[in-house]
Amino acid sequence: MAVTVSGMVARGRTFFADSPVVVTVQVTRWGQKSPFTILRLEVIRNDKVVGSFKCDTGGQTTMEFDISTALRAIWSDYDVSTEVYYVNIGQDMYSRAARAYKIKAYSEYMDTDGELVTATSGEIEAGKCVMGGWTEWERSVIRWDTEGDVEYVNGSNLRNGDASTKPVSSPERVGSESITSWTDVSTSGTQSYFWPATSSGSPDSASPHAPIVIRDSIPYVDFLFVNRRGALETCSSPTKAAMAISAETKQYARVGRPSFNPNRSVMAVKRGGRRSWEMSSGHQPREWVEWWASEFLAAERVWMRYNGAYVPVVVEPAKKNVGIYNQAKQQMSSVEFTVTLALEG
Repeated sequence: MAVTVSGMVARGRTFFADSPVVVTVQVTRWGQKSPFTILRLEVIRNDKVVGSFKCDTGGQTTMEFDISTALRAIWSDYDVSTEVYYVNIGQDMYSRAARAYKIKAYSEYMDTDGELVTATSGEIEAGKCVMGGWTEWERSVIRWDTEGDVEYVNGSNLRNGDASTKPVSSPERVGSESITSWTDVSTSGTQSYFWPATSSGSPDSASPHAPIVIRDSIPYVDFLFVNRRGALETCSSPTKAAMAISAETKQYARVGRPSFNPNRSVMAVKRGGRRSWEMSSGHQPREWVEWWASEFLAAERVWMRYNGAYVPVVVEPAKKNVGIYNQAKQQMSSVEFTVTLALEG
């Protein structure tokens, strides 16, 4: 074969689409006297090319391609709001299949007769991908290992390879809703599951590292958000410290016809009705405060349960820097934030 493919390509492996997925293409037979050698790589999903990469080797026989942009394109038609709808109507469990893809590599060079020669690897079952990604810290721990996919388990973090990022060392205190999510990699790594956890803990078939769920009698506000690994996550704020409704009025001078009499006509445009709340995570152990700050406050898409339905909201931290712990003070910390309804009225 004139072209070989290696790197993060393995049948049945499941990689995060938002993390670098590096494929190595090597030319095993090429024209050394050719003025050029072109390498091309295609990412194929359902017989359609979703990503195409091309480069001149400059005399080299091996090149690397990061195909994560093509893997993100595979998920471009996916709407996370559908998952929120499923959770809202109380469905006990649902799954989202990881999406499989193929790759195909080409080499092009000119032979001694001036004819263009093209060699191909043929279509290769490259693996599967899911939404989400590793953080830079996690990628540093993995050290760019070719096995660094969703199945990778690091001894210091039992949830590596799990869709959920919640801590495991202490119970999770929640209100009325708690969704535990993980990626099932025990067999083929093709499904992501979301379960409402019971009051005594997660279901038997859930991740063995899921936190125990404890429901308190005090009022809670429930949130859904998309974590960094592309899965739904839940958290509950035990306090609703304050609520406010925006109100704004702007005055504009109304243009009138020229007149000898003074014209002071104005027009008022009123806007507002967007509600906001000052909230807190409540006092939490160190690992949970860190999770609230690094996951919940960093989430780009958040929904809050309000009047019986999940509605989109914007979450802003009360401070730029969130204190996680202070060894000089033997006390638990909390995360303070502001929640603003993304809808007016």
